[in-house]
Amino acid sequence: MPAATQNATPLDLAWRERYEVLARLGSGGFAEVFEARDRRTGRHVALKVVGEGRGMAARVVREIEAATALSHPNIVSLYDYFSDGQRSYLVWELVVGRSLAELGGRLSDADVAAVGSELLDALGYAHGQRIVHRDVKPQNVMLDEHGRVKVMDFGIALMIDAETLTAEGDVIGTLAYMSPEQAAGRRAGPASDVYSAGIVLYELLAGRNPLRGESAAETLSNVAAHRLPPLRELRPDLTEGLAELIDAACEAQPGRRPNACELSDALRALLESGALGTSALRRAQSVVRPLGRAAAVVERGGGAALAGVAAAAVLAKLPAYPASWTLPLVALSVGAWAVVPRAGLAWLLAVMAFPMFNVSLGVGIAYLVFAVILFLLTGGRPVCALWPVLALLLTPLYLTLLAPAGAAVLGRVRGPLTAAWAGAATMFFLLLERAPRGPFTGFQPRGHLARELARADGPLEVARDVLGVALSWPCLTQMAVWAALAAVMGAALRARGAVRRLWIWALGFAMLFTVYRAVPIAAWGYRAALTDLLASVVVGAAVVLLPLLLWPSPTTEGPIDERAEVG
Repeated sequence: MPAATQNATPLDLAWRERYEVLARLGSGGFAEVFEARDRRTGRHVALKVVGEGRGMAARVVREIEAATALSHPNIVSLYDYFSDGQRSYLVWELVVGRSLAELGGRLSDADVAAVGSELLDALGYAHGQRIVHRDVKPQNVMLDEHGRVKVMDFGIALMIDAETLTAEGDVIGTLAYMSPEQAAGRRAGPASDVYSAGIVLYELLAGRNPLRGESAAETLSNVAAHRLPPLRELRPDLTEGLAELIDAACEAQPGRRPNACELSDALRALLESGALGTSALRRAQSVVRPLGRAAAVVERGGGAALAGVAAAAVLAKLPAYPASWTLPLVALSVGAWAVVPRAGLAWLLAVMAFPMFNVSLGVGIAYLVFAVILFLLTGGRPVCALWPVLALLLTPLYLTLLAPAGAAVLGRVRGPLTAAWAGAATMFFLLLERAPRGPFTGFQPRGHLARELARADGPLEVARDVLGVALSWPCLTQMAVWAALAAVMGAALRARGAVRRLWIWALGFAMLFTVYRAVPIAAWGYRAALTDLLASVVVGAAVVLLPLLLWPSPTTEGPIDERAEVG
């Protein structure tokens, strides 16, 4: 019986005492991945959590068997593994970098050859240990902060001399990168990994994968029939020697492909000959300098700053503590958020409770209910709770629209929801302040919302007044427009190619300007100064443009990789 049919992972019910979960990094069809800190060693790790139902136990043991048999600088290391009886946990080396899926189009031909040499060297080593990866694709190959290749996810790896774990005819791997023999359901050997690596390099050099069809069935048909043109048909300018090596790796017949070590040596020799120029992977780390951890630091620091601003503003507007407490309370809000954002959010919401009760008992009780709901909804990504503060801070600079546009980086779902929340909260704040009419939420009658809330008879009346604002047509329109802007900018970030991104950007902001100009006039008869509206849209659009063009292009297929941030 294969070892993979039993789950022999050690039982550890107290694993949280050793590993502190910091952030969710991503998810795929079988697992979720979190960044965690090992309290014993102090290092940050990738904690992969796999449910043990539906045959996952065999997959976990297979991944552990493969990982423990491999020790190579270009293969991600497995540090630990255990189970709590319901889920299996694999503690992996945390790779700070970008996957090839994110770097497509940013690597020179020499860089691609250097990546290919290290990728095939890692696969050749695995084959020497009698292990076949079976799922080589751009999402499973990363470049770390030093430009070094890291191959990961041996979750469907197969021991060459083990009994096969899949029935004849099963299709394993991602369709657009699998070999013709895999597509036909035959057993995958080392040559299959060479083919998949060749397709990855082909796509990096050509800019696209011709085997990818409009549907899974079409892709599978293209792979099985080997409808892959020679690389030089798509890149006639490519050095002939490099094109020949990639074409050899992508041969339809497994026996005609070079083995991984031979191909790795050939790519390295081609690089050393100078025919491709100099690879920048070692001397120009900015090509692959990851934004993953930098983004986490920026998010934590930005959230701490917004927490400090929110605390200072509320305590100044609604004095409830002794004046000498203000600075310490603000400092504690910033510090708590900087250390543990979730705890910082809880502290901030608690600090603002007393000023709310100082307004009235009804406002205080209603606020507590709201604060608990907000914490539960945004605790996984605390900075989302303070997104309206960002919008208000940017308003004097005509950059309000950066708040909903920037929310796109939070994810396909979380981004638009955060933008909608920012739109509603911004409108609510401006109504409380009786702000003059402006190009956005200022398209409102200037009522006396603050006085009405202070005089409300109990928390239910406070909730009714707040919901009256949230469900008004102007507020719903504001929420919809901001959510749509976040969704459009998210689509632009996921689009491949500068031209497509420019079209999405231009149409998105043009439609936004039209809606902001036409709807208030048609629906409510409000006319704002055209100059203010134009400035707000144009300045925001201009600031969004540069990062939008520099954002790395993703691939269009395959599950999200284990180091990516997801929404």
